[in-house]
Amino acid sequence: MSSTIDWPAVIKKEARGLNGEALGEVKEVNDTEVIIEKGLIDKALLCIPKELVKDYDGHTLRFKITEEDAKNRFAKDKPII
Repeated sequence: MSSTIDWPAVIKKEARGLNGEALGEVKEVNDTEVIIEKGLIDKALLCIPKELVKDYDGHTLRFKITEEDAKNRFAKDKPII
């Protein structure tokens, strides 16, 4: 993970997986995780550790994890309040 990422700047940006898969839109960033939301009606949340971020180019936050692995390991059933 790059320590030079401006974390507030990634909010509302696109998140992509290891193979370029669309993971969703970054909704929130906390001390340890990036919270991503995907879908318009049936929304899904992923809470992926920051340590799995590969890079950020100003438009897209890329992760070192596939979409399938992200769903299997980091999917959340309910929004974080």
